[in-house]
Amino acid sequence: MTLSATLLIVAQIAVVGAVPVGDTTQAPSVRSPSTVTAPANRSPVAFDASRFDSLTANALRGLFDDALELGLPVRPLVNRALEGAARRIPSERIVRVVREHAAALHQAKRALGERSHEDELEAAAIALRAGLDERAVELMRTSRGRESVVVPLVVLTDLVRRGVPIPNAQDAVAILARTPRSDDVLLGLQATVAKNAQRGPGMALNALDRYVKSTRAMPVLAAPISPDRKPVRPPDP
Repeated sequence: MTLSATLLIVAQIAVVGAVPVGDTTQAPSVRSPSTVTAPANRSPVAFDASRFDSLTANALRGLFDDALELGLPVRPLVNRALEGAARRIPSERIVRVVREHAAALHQAKRALGERSHEDELEAAAIALRAGLDERAVELMRTSRGRESVVVPLVVLTDLVRRGVPIPNAQDAVAILARTPRSDDVLLGLQATVAKNAQRGPGMALNALDRYVKSTRAMPVLAAPISPDRKPVRPPDP
């Protein structure tokens, strides 16, 4: 399951942080759309520089070039920049968020390994920016072995953002990631916690504990096979 397949999402790419500085609604410079070279197994990433003023476009190109030199995926960075432009986010914040996400992708690659796919790196970067550390990301890799860590990372990030303490969340996901049909089991955990989180973090934690105990007792019956189910990805930082 790819991360792009999870885009039945609560919200995509929330660019948050610094207080807007001044009016950045100046007319963009006239530039034709350009592309950023991608790794051999990926198509070039379209970057429409005309959406930005010349200083911002040059700053973003520099960040994309740095990411390429480090062997990082550029598509998530370009997408964040274009999303910020579409939302009329101030240029300073767009550049800052792209820079922060590039740093998170670098951390993610260090934690998951050189052969990790773009979708895995993106899920790990979002998890790191949500407050998880590299050890938590590494634990997801260890729990899944050669299988994709996208679903475990997306579910883990969602649990943490719903108020489940990080140690409890990562232990639960690591345990369930080793069970048969673990993606379905993890999606069941996400849905259960989301339902109970409406009544407060304490209820979310209680629901998580009950779900893990019942699933470990009957792992094969824990969740029905449902290939069309997708994790609900929480808003990006």
